[in-house]
Amino acid sequence: MRLRGVALALLVAGCASPAPRAADPNRLRAPDTRIFRAPDVGGEGERYSAWFADERDGVIYFGLSPFWTALWATGDPSADLRVPGPHLIGRFELASETFLPPLEVRATAPDVRSSVWDVLAHPNGWIYYTTFFEGMGRVHPETGQVETFPALGLGLNELALGPNGRIYVTRYGSGLAEPGQRGDGAIVVTSESGLLLREVPLHARDGAVTAVKSIAVDPSSGRAIANADVIGSDGRVAFARFWLGRDLSLVGAPIFEPELLFVAFAPDGRMYAVEDESGHLQLELRGGVRVAETLDLGERHDSDFAQDIQIAADGTAAIAFWSGRVELVRERDGRVERASLVLEKPADCGPPPGRSLVYSAFTTETDVFATLFCGVTILRAPLPTVWSRIAPGG
Repeated sequence: MRLRGVALALLVAGCASPAPRAADPNRLRAPDTRIFRAPDVGGEGERYSAWFADERDGVIYFGLSPFWTALWATGDPSADLRVPGPHLIGRFELASETFLPPLEVRATAPDVRSSVWDVLAHPNGWIYYTTFFEGMGRVHPETGQVETFPALGLGLNELALGPNGRIYVTRYGSGLAEPGQRGDGAIVVTSESGLLLREVPLHARDGAVTAVKSIAVDPSSGRAIANADVIGSDGRVAFARFWLGRDLSLVGAPIFEPELLFVAFAPDGRMYAVEDESGHLQLELRGGVRVAETLDLGERHDSDFAQDIQIAADGTAAIAFWSGRVELVRERDGRVERASLVLEKPADCGPPPGRSLVYSAFTTETDVFATLFCGVTILRAPLPTVWSRIAPGG
């Protein structure tokens, strides 16, 4: 499949973000970061790297893709499609700190040219995945059984678990295979077996395409929140968020400021939302419809794009930034605590800045683990020993 200009415009916009500040030299670094690397995989001439990830039962599952490497080398966001390559999901076992053999969901073939993007480790035992350019599916890690969902179409990006085991996924844009049919993205809801249950287009404003990026669903109420790039006809990009009710009806008008970088819900319904307020980052903690606390995360520095929020069984939220910064938030004795660290990257993973990206971070009782887009790489550092306590509303 060869993408046309419509898809390229959408993808380029998806990589856009406001200019960050220079790196903060005073931020706590983790010089004892340990680096785990597996042999390179991918199609001929491609280098797959670890990016979007999820964890279940002590195993980190992560998409393997050359997307950014190919884009950086060529300037073409569809460069991943130039040569055939397999669809692979990496695996890393936390207890043994070893890589397991990757799950192959499609073998290399002339018509297999995309790669795995996001993954969702569903409680039902399956791993759901998107490839953006070539559809969505699921694989069972115990049996290797693979099922694909071609009826769901193209442009599917980020995944989230919804009530009753349903899967919510963002469609970044429509018209990927139809020249001149550039259109808004949507929220897609599927059953566990991949049956399309609902698709709800989102539209921020006239004269622009709304490209939906991330989705989070409150498991206690069924409400959802999504963010999107809003791409004007002149190429300018704004950012919007949408609140949706349990039935996916729009609640209020789209919100354009502050920019919502990423959002996630804990099992108890607490919401964690990272926002950029004119180059200054804040974390909004919300219980139900009430804002409980707003934490100041400081100025937005180089590569400080909040890519993922993962919440451990003990309630610790790990917010991963491209730069390697990881913000940790937890509640102890009724008070919110915060700690921060910056994971060290291998010497070959930059400079220049931005040529390697941390995507997802996970906590155990003792450590922080993260996927790094720089080959098949996992980083690990000890949990900070010093946490600051946050006063309510502070």
